[in-house]
Amino acid sequence: MIRKLEEKDRETVLAFVGDRPSENVFIIGDIEQFGFGSRTVSLWGDFDQDDHLRSMLLRFAGNFIPYARDPKQFDGEAWARQIEQTGRLKMISGLKELTDKLTPFITRPEKQRKLCYYARRENVLPLDGDARMREVRMLFPEESDAVIRLWSEIPEFTGSMETAETLQKNMENGFSRTYYIEKDDAPVSAVSTTAETASAAMIVGVCTKKAYEHHGFATACLRKMIHVLKSEHKQPCLFYDNPEAGKIYRQLGFVSIGLWAITSFIS
Repeated sequence: MIRKLEEKDRETVLAFVGDRPSENVFIIGDIEQFGFGSRTVSLWGDFDQDDHLRSMLLRFAGNFIPYARDPKQFDGEAWARQIEQTGRLKMISGLKELTDKLTPFITRPEKQRKLCYYARRENVLPLDGDARMREVRMLFPEESDAVIRLWSEIPEFTGSMETAETLQKNMENGFSRTYYIEKDDAPVSAVSTTAETASAAMIVGVCTKKAYEHHGFATACLRKMIHVLKSEHKQPCLFYDNPEAGKIYRQLGFVSIGLWAITSFIS
């Protein structure tokens, strides 16, 4: 039986998703930030006859993220009906093994489908030092426009990153942070987080300006970010689809935990 989740379900839901903090960083983060009564976020759960939660669905605006510990317990057809009943569908994203069971039942035409590698790093792993880490600085919320300007110069980020106001708000609320290296009074390389929770953080925005590539700047920023998250007992995770970036992440101890599928739909 599918029903909407409420505040009284918090303990049950967090126990259900909490043993896989990286895979569920968006679900946990949105619960921590918005709770169960927000207009921005809605959550539903599918319960068996003994009232045990077997799968769930998060809506953030028009993006839906499904989750189930056991894909065999995930009813893709029923969840597709639930999504379409909301009338808000713009995107479905999640572990490929789950979205593959869901998207075939969506009647709205697909606009685009993208696959990314999903990786995490265990905090028990050691982390070697890097001389360039001495150059890495922490970005303060009121400086958010500086990293926005850097992102605007990275072709791969066009149209996909936050505004300075949103980034500043997320930094002030503890959901995001940025480390960067500066040259000539401006950031030339940076690494950020998003959807930080009490136990995990999604690393995003790994970038270096073209003229400063191949100097190890981004790797130094990554090492700094990992070091800080490790000290706070937060497990770092990230997406990537660039093989060269994947090599760097593996060298830093990240291991694949599956594929993340992102499917957008025609409005």
